Amino acid sequence: MKRVALVLLLPCAVAATSCSALRWMSTPPARTSNCAGWNKIRIKPETAVYLAKNDFSAGIDIDSHNLNGQNNGCWK
Repeated sequence: MKRVALVLLLPCAVAATSCSALRWMSTPPARTSNCAGWNKIRIKPETAVYLAKNDFSAGIDIDSHNLNGQNNGCWK
């Protein structure tokens, strides 16, 4: 019984102590830009009119998204 446990436990111990298995613990996370994945939402004037009439909150959300990106310097 002890041999079976040793045979099963030994590979796990070797894998846990290898450098590549624990590399994620010593490497700091990569710093990302505030603009990573942030794209401006472009809409046609007709769409803006439609949103103003039918879904005003969606238009406000799009405007807020674009303004936030502009304030962070993601685009001009």
